[in-house]
Amino acid sequence: MGRRKTEAQLKAQLKYAEARKAYTPPLKEDGTVIEQRPSTKARYRVMSHPGADALYYTVRVPTRSLSFFAEGAVAELGLAITAGDSYPPKGFKPCQIHATKSTEHATSKKAKASGRTYASYSPTGGQSSYSAAVTSPENATGVATLVRAINTAKKEVLGPYGRIWFTPEFYVITE
Repeated sequence: MGRRKTEAQLKAQLKYAEARKAYTPPLKEDGTVIEQRPSTKARYRVMSHPGADALYYTVRVPTRSLSFFAEGAVAELGLAITAGDSYPPKGFKPCQIHATKSTEHATSKKAKASGRTYASYSPTGGQSSYSAAVTSPENATGVATLVRAINTAKKEVLGPYGRIWFTPEFYVITE
């Protein structure tokens, strides 16, 4: 059996419930620009497929990430032009390469919600983070080699606090 709640606990829960009921999300400001992030369809080779035959899925790669990592060439990330392959099942996540750019000097910014000031090293006036699917026929060793090559090529662009990393593929077994 559970313990009985005190009057103070019940009042706190009631206050929380009333505040939650009265909450309205903030409206979008008039005149704000909605930034478009176009993407390209690419053919992704599944690396963790247990079968003998290679399995391919169609994934979307952001155009800006593609131009950042591979100067617009899909093949440099191990991908290919889409060939009408099926889309991945729900929950599947391709192996991805990520990057964040930084500047040398911090700028002081103020959080909109809390009003708290913080130091930001992200570049102003542009995109500072990128991610794209990456694959290789040599599986994990090929992807590691590819990520190292991209890291050495982009080291100067990242800035002093920028970095490049990758996340492994998450293959869903469906029945």
